[in-house]
Amino acid sequence: MNVLKKLFNFYLDSSIHIGLSVYALTYSTLLLFELPYDEAVLYFTFYGTIVTYNFIKYGSSAKRYFFVASAYKKWIQLLSFICFGLALFYAYQLQLKTLFFAIGFSVLSSLYILPFLPKQKNFRTLPGLKILIVALCWAGVTVVLPLVNADVFQLNQLAILVLIQRVLLVLILMIPFEISDLQFDASGLGTMPQRIGIAKTKLIAYAWILFFVVIEFWQTEIYSTVFFSTIGLSVLLAIVVWQASIKKSKYFTSFWVESIPIIWFLALLFL
Repeated sequence: MNVLKKLFNFYLDSSIHIGLSVYALTYSTLLLFELPYDEAVLYFTFYGTIVTYNFIKYGSSAKRYFFVASAYKKWIQLLSFICFGLALFYAYQLQLKTLFFAIGFSVLSSLYILPFLPKQKNFRTLPGLKILIVALCWAGVTVVLPLVNADVFQLNQLAILVLIQRVLLVLILMIPFEISDLQFDASGLGTMPQRIGIAKTKLIAYAWILFFVVIEFWQTEIYSTVFFSTIGLSVLLAIVVWQASIKKSKYFTSFWVESIPIIWFLALLFL
């Protein structure tokens, strides 16, 4: 059991689970737009996410990222380098215009921890921008990239609504993390729970969930399987927001909350 727990912790700490969540959301976009399976864009986003998140979590400086003393982190580092090579392999199979968008989102996510302003270390230090940057990156990668690579990307009503929904989805998923990290975050971050408190933050999350459902009601048939899967997704989102607290186990956020996109994808796939 101890070995299984260590393997499970490595699975979470090395961002494999986050990679699967991004893979699931990217695949969901293909299903929603009735596009064929796209191995290159799916695996590029999967491996690229693992590399990016491990860099954000463990590479606040190049020295820390490339020269680590912990054996545990060395395994994570090795996995990251392997995933980087695989991401390059699938990047070579993407269209050139898809790569330009991918580079743009990569730069945006990198600025999350890399300094870019004289008085601010990175985007994460700008009050209130933390979850917005994450939401924009996730929405761009999981919606824009598959559509661009399939040559169907255009800012029509459907694409805009799906993008708004995806931003809302990630914002909602970030709320349990914001609440859980309240005891660790520096006061200067200006996160939503820090500024308005946990109770009001949850109310805003519920409002986002309602808006998410309204958009779905607007763009799909009420009795379609997509609509019912979205209602199920919204119920799960409401439950995790309701359950969110400072004292929650890391498995609640790192596994259960991040499993919601995977559950939604499986519902879309099999229903």
